[in-house]
Amino acid sequence: AVYGFMVWTGVVSFTASKMLPSYEFVGLDQYWRLWSNPIWRIAVDNIFIFAILFIVIASVIGMALAILVDQKIRAEGFFRTIYLYPMALSFIVTGTAWKWILNPGLGIERMVRLW
Repeated sequence: AVYGFMVWTGVVSFTASKMLPSYEFVGLDQYWRLWSNPIWRIAVDNIFIFAILFIVIASVIGMALAILVDQKIRAEGFFRTIYLYPMALSFIVTGTAWKWILNPGLGIERMVRLW
């Protein structure tokens, strides 16, 4: 189903459609107009700059944190706790939410029984 929408989008991109589908085939004219627009080129440049900077900065920070956690230092346990806390917290929050939802005195189960 998803591939059908992707193909449909590709087919419509080669027509003169603006909002509603118009099946007048114009070929690559839409794309030539898009790439000749200076604002579009600036936007594409910005996307590439952002992507490169994000990947480099995230990789450097990730490597630094991994090295910090792997070192045999005085506060190793503290750093590992801080580093792994967000991953453990998601399981705790999910478990607590399900506990509330399935609580016979408060949750959805009670609402269903009272209904």
